[in-house]
Amino acid sequence: MRAELSMKERVELAARAVQDRCAGTPAVGVVLGSGWGPVAERSRTATIIPYAEIPGFPRCSVEGHAGDLIIDAGWGPLTAILQGRAHRYEGWSLEEVTFPVRVLAACGVKTLVVTNASGGLQGVEPGELVVIADHLNLMGDHPLIGIGASEGRFVEMVDAYDPALLQLAEEAARKNGLLLKRVTLAAVTGPTYETPAEAQMLRVLGAQVVGMSTVPEVIVARSLGLRVLGLSLVTNMAGRRAPGGKTHEAVVAMGLRQAPVMRRLLRDIIIRL
Repeated sequence: MRAELSMKERVELAARAVQDRCAGTPAVGVVLGSGWGPVAERSRTATIIPYAEIPGFPRCSVEGHAGDLIIDAGWGPLTAILQGRAHRYEGWSLEEVTFPVRVLAACGVKTLVVTNASGGLQGVEPGELVVIADHLNLMGDHPLIGIGASEGRFVEMVDAYDPALLQLAEEAARKNGLLLKRVTLAAVTGPTYETPAEAQMLRVLGAQVVGMSTVPEVIVARSLGLRVLGLSLVTNMAGRRAPGGKTHEAVVAMGLRQAPVMRRLLRDIIIRL
């Protein structure tokens, strides 16, 4: 089916599958990355749609990525929450990785909040929540390759992370007694963690944190005219030894410890949208 249908047709098919089970039009979309899964508290009226039931959605195989789309009015505005994402390192193409963002936009989402876990490079500490103000796409690939000019090939990426949303997030953080540092995210494919030399290179390039996701979603979101806010949980220091070694289990554990703070912050942000 994928070879026979155009991108537009595949997105419309998936969007209909979501809209048929959704009472209303979600205004806000959220992508919950590694460590952020516990944030997705569901109200009693939430609609839960497994990715396997949405045509074309990539499956999640990484621990902590449940693979459910949650449509919930309990966050204030009707919100579509992607509980987990697919990654390039799992073997998915960037077209497939970013497909869910296209579907959210087709369902009516205008603002996208992307979250992830990251390795710290400079000026941050493990356990810290930061807000993404800019990024470096170092994946060696681009999600808009092959996209026609009329479909959003040439996209302005100045202020890719909406300045007004950055301020809104900082205000919500202050309300919760937090100081959100603005950072530049370097995006790499993974799945290996960085060597000391690689971490030093990224510091020289100006990044404060490094991750294996998010940037392709942001690029596609901007190509579709969505406003974007990015939040990251720093879970380790890139290029340095960690007690017990760096593991994905440690990333998930850090998310569990910080979940109450992350949940309050995310809720306060979404209510203000």
